[in-house]
Amino acid sequence: MSNIGEAEQHKKKGNAHFSNKDYHKAVTEYTLAINKDPNNSVYYTNRALCYLKIKNYVNVIADCEMAIKQDPTSVKGYYMLGQALTEQIDFDTAIKNLQKAYDLTIADKGSFSAEIVQALLIARKKKWSLEEKKRIDQESELLRYVKGLINAEREKQLQKVSSKSNMFSKIVNSHPPDVQEKMDIINQAHNDKLSQVEQVFSQSDENLKPRDLPDYFLDKISFNIMHDPVITPSGITYERAHLKEHFKKIGHFDPLSRRECRESDLYPNLAIKEAIEDFLSKNGWAADY
Repeated sequence: MSNIGEAEQHKKKGNAHFSNKDYHKAVTEYTLAINKDPNNSVYYTNRALCYLKIKNYVNVIADCEMAIKQDPTSVKGYYMLGQALTEQIDFDTAIKNLQKAYDLTIADKGSFSAEIVQALLIARKKKWSLEEKKRIDQESELLRYVKGLINAEREKQLQKVSSKSNMFSKIVNSHPPDVQEKMDIINQAHNDKLSQVEQVFSQSDENLKPRDLPDYFLDKISFNIMHDPVITPSGITYERAHLKEHFKKIGHFDPLSRRECRESDLYPNLAIKEAIEDFLSKNGWAADY
């Protein structure tokens, strides 16, 4: 038997182990297949999927990069690479690879574009959540710093005023009325400053709180926010991936108008796409709505 034939036998055994959820044994068989035929990208993506199941993201990345090297059009390679990079908190690179997977599957009329869209939206939401946490931490630190400056200035002014009445204070254990009045004014002025600063920071948080999600951002099949909105001849906008699934499973017609419609009849809704992108840049919580 040739090396390629032996490699295919190991692949079949690996597939059987994978079906039984015995991912470690599947990895062993796919590794033997790679040893026999190291130029077959499928063996790398099969093993990468096993590693993804057992959350060995470093090996997922390595195998997907090898698969892409062997086959630059490997949708599964880019897809799983994006998923692993998302788990490794490398969101920008993850999104780049997931977008590549999506573009390839659309160009090739692939069958799992909806799954790629979901992974893309999850990566974008996680990126936004991380950036939002950093923003909140930075604002909290800045608020503490500004309040510290205000209180330091308060103490400086109070000491300047009270130093003039130290002797009197020691005798009667209080400040003269005129000095106490000045200290009260200083305290009130700085308390007002603290309140104003806290109000400014509070308003900043209020402006960034979730807003209502416009209905026209939602796909009319899955009711999820759209990533690649397209318009049918009936003038209705859908998520491209879910509309393709509808064509494949149900038939070539518009789900709402019921008029005949094929993939070649669709064209991008760039205005809605731009509006969604702008909304998500300020409301990342909605990315996988």
